Amino acid sequence: MSANNNNKRVRRAIVELLFDHGACTREQVAEHLQNYKGVKNVPSPNSISALMSKNPQVVIVGREKVEMTNGGNIHHFQFDIDRKVIHSKEDLIFTRPLSVMTPNERGRAIQCECCARTRILPDGQQPCLSCRRQ
Repeated sequence: MSANNNNKRVRRAIVELLFDHGACTREQVAEHLQNYKGVKNVPSPNSISALMSKNPQVVIVGREKVEMTNGGNIHHFQFDIDRKVIHSKEDLIFTRPLSVMTPNERGRAIQCECCARTRILPDGQQPCLSCRRQ
C-alpha cells in the first residue's frame, strides 16, 4: 500500500474521530487513531497536524495549555470539524475534498457552481452543502 493511500485513509479517519469525540489536540487524535480499525500505522503528532491543516473539513477551535516535563507550559491547538457546515455523520461525504475521496466517490463528484469545489452534491442539486450552510 502506498503512503498516499494511507494518508487518505488517515485523513478520513481523523474527520470521523473528530465528529465522534469533539475538539482534540493532535496528541489526542493520535491516541484515538491507535484504536481506530482502519489505520495500522499511526502518524506522528506533527504529521497528524499537517494532515488536519490540509483538510477544509477541519478547523482550529482553540488552544489547550499543556504542562511539559521540565515544568514549562505550552499551548497546543485544538482541532474540530467545521460544525457550522457538518451537522451529521452523513454530511461528511458531502464536504469531503476531492483529494480524500475514494474512486467511487470521485465518480459521483461534481463541481459546485458557487465555490468551484468538486464535491458530492446532496440530492444531486447545486450548490454544494458548504455553500448552502454558510
